[in-house]
Amino acid sequence: MKTLKNRIISVTILVSLLLLFVTACQSENSKAVSDSTPEETASAKTTIDVWTFFDMNTPGTYYVDLWQDIAKDYNCTINVETFTTETIKDKLSIALACKELPDVFLVWGGTYPDYLFDAGACIPVQDYLESADYDFLPSYIEKYPDGNNYIIPCLVEAYAVTYANTKLLDLMDLSMPTTWDELIDFIQRVNIYNDEHGTDYAAINLGDKDEWLGELFYCMLVNRLDPYAFDNLREGKIDFSDEVFKKAADMISQLRNLNAFPEYYLETGETEAVQNFINKEAVLFPHQSTIMYYLMQNMGDDVFTMESFPSCNEKYNDDYSSYIMDINDTLTPGLCISSDCDQPDLCADICLEFAKKVNKINVEDYGYLNITQSDLTYPKSLPKPVEQFHDMLNNQKKTTAYWYALLNSEDGSNFRHLTKRLFAGEISTDEFIALGANCLNFKH
Repeated sequence: MKTLKNRIISVTILVSLLLLFVTACQSENSKAVSDSTPEETASAKTTIDVWTFFDMNTPGTYYVDLWQDIAKDYNCTINVETFTTETIKDKLSIALACKELPDVFLVWGGTYPDYLFDAGACIPVQDYLESADYDFLPSYIEKYPDGNNYIIPCLVEAYAVTYANTKLLDLMDLSMPTTWDELIDFIQRVNIYNDEHGTDYAAINLGDKDEWLGELFYCMLVNRLDPYAFDNLREGKIDFSDEVFKKAADMISQLRNLNAFPEYYLETGETEAVQNFINKEAVLFPHQSTIMYYLMQNMGDDVFTMESFPSCNEKYNDDYSSYIMDINDTLTPGLCISSDCDQPDLCADICLEFAKKVNKINVEDYGYLNITQSDLTYPKSLPKPVEQFHDMLNNQKKTTAYWYALLNSEDGSNFRHLTKRLFAGEISTDEFIALGANCLNFKH
């Protein structure tokens, strides 16, 4: 009995000690909460994860900084992760497979994000767009084939343009070529200058490691040969064996044989190609209009001009600059909300506010086009390249959709790879045409 009593006493003591320990822990936890910093307390707020890309295609840091201002307005925490466009492309595809998409993510236009929509990874946002306190222009919110909108637009427009380094033009006593014959003469004169001065300036800057700049360049040539060729191709009036597509391929071979491009352009990525142009290593640079402010920030606004690529068809010589190519076409880059998001209404409000503020900055501070119907005013004075860009758009007679924006994603990637093989001289024009025809399955 004594042993039993001792056991009871021991258990009683043990229970008492446990109660004291638990009470002490509760007291410490209460103290920890009361002593927590504002930052620690904020972690208890609603948290939204955002993935965005930030490179030379975004005009300013407000594409990253603005999220935190909006987080304060909505009394929430927004965790922003930034990537290059190529990195976020891989991140999104992996996150989709692992079911770990962030609440909000930025995508570029065309058919690229189709796989996300088709997989049901994004919520429809048309109801949110309709209830917003401002309206987007209709061309920025055309519906996906299933009848839904999945993107809240927030990126500036993108058109195919050609940048010219005015310092190098002056150095070599050259002027911007406006026809194909002038371009050939231009290239030859750059080569002569290099031979005479021991320099290695490229007449036409290109970096095709990522494959897209070469494909863009091919499409620009086609559009300069015939601005209606792509429409006729899509409508079935001509096929890819038409002379216009062959001629554009032959022109690439001709330019390659003239050493128009940098020596290692097939191993040079887009980012490096942009830097090479900034470093005055090339005279002309076919690219897109979205990088003009990045170039101005790094070169100044009087060191380059924004031009159209030279005409390649005498029929259009006089008004060649009036035929431009729209990089994004109908699906404009913007914000998507994940279907797994716990707070879709809050995310939609935040995304709409972000898009509204970004558009206001883009228009009133930088002179980009207004993508909404809001009454906004351009700056009184614009840098020369921006003025040239406005003139180009104001005087347009025809806008051609960029091929890649309308091809199925897999077909688009395959076509890009074919153009790189063409630039490398791995395939002939006939092989390029035969293989390319298999890739031209347009979704929209």
